[in-house]
Amino acid sequence: MAFTHQRGTASHPIILVLCILLVLAVPVAAAPTTELHVVKLAADGVTVLDETTVDYTWLEGNLPVRGDGETHYYLQGPVFELEWERVHPGEPYDPWNPGEDVNVKEKDMGAVKGTDLKEICNLVGGMAEEETVRVRAADGMSRLFPYRNVYEPEPRQGPIVITWYRADEGYVPDYYSGMRLVFFADTSTNPDGLHAFGVSDMRECFDPDYWYFFQPGLPTTTGLSVQYVSEIVIYSDEEPTGSIHITSTPSGAAVYVDDEETGDVTPCTLSGIETGSHAVRVETEGFAPPDEEWVNVVANAVLEVEFNLSPETGTIAVSSVPTNASIVLDGNVTGLFTDTTLDAVPVGEHTIELEMPGYRNATRTVVVEKEECSILDVVLFSDKITPAEPASGIGSVAISSVPTNASIFLDGNATGLRTDATLDLVPVGEHTIELRIPGYRNATRTVVVEKEECSILDVVLSQAGGETGANASTGHNGTPAGHRAPVPKNPLETFIAAVLNFLSVMFPFFGTEGDLPGTPGQKSTPAPGGDTAPPVPTGTPLLPAPTPDDTWITKNHSGGIYVESYPPGMTIVVDNRRLVWQTPHIVYGLREGLHSIRVEESDPDRSGEDSGYRFETVQTWVYPDSIATVMLDGVTPSYKKTIQVDSEAYLGEKFTVNGLFPAGTIPDDAEIEGATSWITVFRNGTYLSYRTPHSIEAGKTFTVEPWSADTVSIGICSSPEGAAAFIDGFPTGEFTPCRIEGLSPGQHRIQVSKPGYLPAGDVITIPEGCSTGGVITCTLREYTHGDLLVESTIPDARIYLYGRYTGEKTPHTFSGMSIGTHEVRVVSENDSTTVEDVLVNPGETTRCLVTLKE
Repeated sequence: MAFTHQRGTASHPIILVLCILLVLAVPVAAAPTTELHVVKLAADGVTVLDETTVDYTWLEGNLPVRGDGETHYYLQGPVFELEWERVHPGEPYDPWNPGEDVNVKEKDMGAVKGTDLKEICNLVGGMAEEETVRVRAADGMSRLFPYRNVYEPEPRQGPIVITWYRADEGYVPDYYSGMRLVFFADTSTNPDGLHAFGVSDMRECFDPDYWYFFQPGLPTTTGLSVQYVSEIVIYSDEEPTGSIHITSTPSGAAVYVDDEETGDVTPCTLSGIETGSHAVRVETEGFAPPDEEWVNVVANAVLEVEFNLSPETGTIAVSSVPTNASIVLDGNVTGLFTDTTLDAVPVGEHTIELEMPGYRNATRTVVVEKEECSILDVVLFSDKITPAEPASGIGSVAISSVPTNASIFLDGNATGLRTDATLDLVPVGEHTIELRIPGYRNATRTVVVEKEECSILDVVLSQAGGETGANASTGHNGTPAGHRAPVPKNPLETFIAAVLNFLSVMFPFFGTEGDLPGTPGQKSTPAPGGDTAPPVPTGTPLLPAPTPDDTWITKNHSGGIYVESYPPGMTIVVDNRRLVWQTPHIVYGLREGLHSIRVEESDPDRSGEDSGYRFETVQTWVYPDSIATVMLDGVTPSYKKTIQVDSEAYLGEKFTVNGLFPAGTIPDDAEIEGATSWITVFRNGTYLSYRTPHSIEAGKTFTVEPWSADTVSIGICSSPEGAAAFIDGFPTGEFTPCRIEGLSPGQHRIQVSKPGYLPAGDVITIPEGCSTGGVITCTLREYTHGDLLVESTIPDARIYLYGRYTGEKTPHTFSGMSIGTHEVRVVSENDSTTVEDVLVNPGETTRCLVTLKE
């Protein structure tokens, strides 16, 4: 008995352990949910535009209630052949069952009440056309629905309702499958008058991409009825936005973003700016335009941008007779004396006053132009001279000569001025002007000065010993020298006329071209068949050649990505927009900035069978006129950990992980993987590589120390040439062939990219102590592509591709587009038009002209 007792007591723990194991082996079923997290994501699939959380009591009390708690709603399960044969003996099998009489009554969803999915979406701003919403369960199951089926459902489908009450079970959580998605269909297609949403209804109401199959060839609507709904996610086409607060010293400067005037002046905060890189600049009259600032706008954040403006300046050359007069500028004593030049004078109108003991003060107004020298010549009059009678007064004489730089004598007295110049404060009456210059005959003229008028004197000097006639002098329009005229509106015209007059008089003296002094190194023999260029007289001013800054350069705002996957053949999803292409493939026409990239299995049957592939969603940065590489591995497990990157020396500097964008800003989190990860800090044009220790734990801080060693240069070549060069994800601004300075020893990712070609590159290691990084040569492989020219009847309309704004405006040509059909959307201020199936052919430019209403 004792032995038996011992065996019995021993068996109890064993049974207990087995029971525990059995319990653990059974998966925990998802429980009914009582609240919903509703979120609206931006077009990048990451940025939250709006979100809220509500429970069933709030839904019932604040939004319209669907259902009366008495009417039953039905879905339709898969129509199996055996069941079809039982109901339709001898008839051809049709899994779509248009008669809606197989496996319908068995799928009674009950007498339920709930809230229209449309009303729930509206809590966070609602949906727009071409947008989608995902209804997700607590256990991870989810279904995706387009705008039309949520906001414009056909009666045979009915509203999509998230139910939280069932008559025979009550409210959630007693409603054991709630919250549950149910279609509140009408009775129009059911032969028994049931509110049933059948598979044939699904075929007619839904686009094929949203049909659901129990298994290939077996459609069902029950698979759309998500149970335990916990989250509603809207994937919108809205660009994520942030704000820019712009200040300037001085304030009141006009603000431009991406070369477009905003209508605001500093200080101001611009809201609704789409995330990504933007060029910001300010302008104000009288100040030199500062360099534009490229800023990276972050969603739901305010970025500070400050400009310190420098006044535009010119100079004033001030001379007087006699010299050594004190110069006062705008009422402020300068401490300078004539003759001298005032430097760095702000552009605009200024007042110059000359003061000198024994002489009357002289005040003049001068207009200073940007980077030009204004000339002011003043004759000071003794304060001992008795003021003239009221009928008397003063005037001026504008004197020009060919050649210039002749000394001016007034009434036999040296003025200290040289032509071309203006004598101010000349007493009214008759005066004698004499011009003297070595190598030329002196020229004497008589002028009559009238009160507050300017007499104009133009003189052509004859060379000493020349055979030309007597010195001639004429005023404007052929009037005699000394003719009184109002002050000319444009003194430059006077000078040009004098030069032309001089050429007409002197040209016979120069003789033939062969008599002209040759310019060193200049070839006089004309090109065969070409015209002989006329000689350029010595001293004739030539217009400067246009500089590169004079040429308008169009800046593109879009680029592309090259998406690869392992295994290949996966459907590409960009910014939550499912594309028609499969990996590997080029997607071109994406706006500069951050994009979310993922891939899905290309399963036309939508069977939902699990292949075991696990692809992550990655974010990549697109640069204009470049193609970024994105590789997605669905087989190899990922072992990533997040660390903190910090540095006192490099606070605020940008860094990348493994040479891939997007970049972080120190301090920031970084996701690393494996034993070969490295951080590259970009500082003052250098690329500083730091290997992260393999032993660092998740959540720990990696401190970047100041770099003390030398950096080296690397040569980058490509075939073909002209590819943009990138170091560790950072654009260098250089094109191959080129040499890039500032690379530290360590690992670096070198990439080159050119529209129309697949990007290429490699990861290199520069050893310690090297004097150079060597040369890397990349071969770019051309892919089949064409160009897409998008125009519109209203110019400057925004162009959308793949459901997102490209950053470009009409007219614009997208180079390097993948061949095939594209959907082009163009949006103006008052209208928008979508053109589907725009076919891009290889090696051709496809023109898409979009008509917009004004």
